Amino acid sequence: MIAVLVSGMLAVGWLSIDAKSAAEPVNPSSIYVIDGDTIDLDGRRFRLVGFDTPEVYSPRCDYEKALGDEATRRLRELIASGELVDLAIQPGKDRYDRGLARLYVGREDVAETMISEGLARPYRGGQRKGWCE
Repeated sequence: MIAVLVSGMLAVGWLSIDAKSAAEPVNPSSIYVIDGDTIDLDGRRFRLVGFDTPEVYSPRCDYEKALGDEATRRLRELIASGELVDLAIQPGKDRYDRGLARLYVGREDVAETMISEGLARPYRGGQRKGWCE
C-alpha cells in the first residue's frame, strides 16, 4: 500500500528523487525526437517530465503547430549539440503508457532550457493549459 502511494506521488510530482544523480549517459544518435517533450530511445518511448510543449500532431491552431515545430527542432538541436546527454528514467508511466524521464544536455535539464527559451511551460501532471488562447 505504501509503495503504491509513494509511486503515485512520484508520478505526479508531489515527491521527487534527485534525478540528476540517477541520470545515465546515452548516445545522442540513439535518441529519436518525436516532438518537443517526447523521445524514443532504443525502442522505448519516454515523456520528458517537468515541462509541456505545444502539440505538433493534433494542434488546435496554427500558432500551436508553429511553436510545437520550433520546440521539436530545438530539442533535436540540443541533443545533437555535442554536449554530454544523460537520461534519468523516473518511476511510472503516463496515460499513454510512455515511460517518464528527465533529459539533461550538458548537465542542464532540458525542461529548464525549453521553458527559459519560451518553447515550453512548466508541467507537473494534470490538466494542461491550451496554447491557442
